[in-house]
Amino acid sequence: MPVCLEAAEAARAEGWDLEVVDLRSLVPFDDETVTASVRRTGRAVVVHESGSFGGPGGEIAARVTERCFHHLEAPVLRVAGFDIPYPPPMLERHHLPGVDRILDAVARLQWEAES
Repeated sequence: MPVCLEAAEAARAEGWDLEVVDLRSLVPFDDETVTASVRRTGRAVVVHESGSFGGPGGEIAARVTERCFHHLEAPVLRVAGFDIPYPPPMLERHHLPGVDRILDAVARLQWEAES
């Protein structure tokens, strides 16, 4: 959560107002809060620390897509740990999602309306 909150703060400098949803658990999954946020914003970036392949972000992205498809203005993106064996503690910070990677994903969702 701290890195997501830091990214939300940094996004303000870019003129983006990010809404951060803290899922305290995956079971039970808080569909109501997540879907309300996505329907309000039209976008979703799922951030988690495990690898993206087979990680919880894929399930969350699928649930969001199934429940909010007609409200989405862009694809659901994931920012996750890299798909490699988990690194030793001294290299962990390079593996985990950081502010820059989160902001890159957010930037990919900021499409200008076509004239």
